[in-house]
Amino acid sequence: MKQRESQVELDIEAIREDAITFDGLDDAIIGTGGQYPNDGLVVYSANRIMDLLMKDMNINYEGACEWFDHNIACLYAGEGTPIIVYEPQS
Repeated sequence: MKQRESQVELDIEAIREDAITFDGLDDAIIGTGGQYPNDGLVVYSANRIMDLLMKDMNINYEGACEWFDHNIACLYAGEGTPIIVYEPQS
C-alpha cells in the first residue's frame, strides 16, 4: 500500500495548476486523469468519499449519499473540476 500511496503523491504533483481538490477528502484520491484537453485532474473514488463522509460527519449511508449528491457530485467548477469514479461495490 505504501508504494501505491507514493505513486498517487507523485501523480498529484503533476496536476494542472487550476485543478480543484476537495477539502478533507485526500484519502479518497485514487490518482490523476483527464480527457483532452483537460488532463491533470484529480480523480476521486466515490466509494471512499462516502466512507469518509460517514466517518467524519458521523452519519449513515443514506445521509452520506444525500450530502454527496447535493455538495460534491453536482459540482462543476470549470476545467479543473475533479473526476469522480464510481466503482462497483464488492
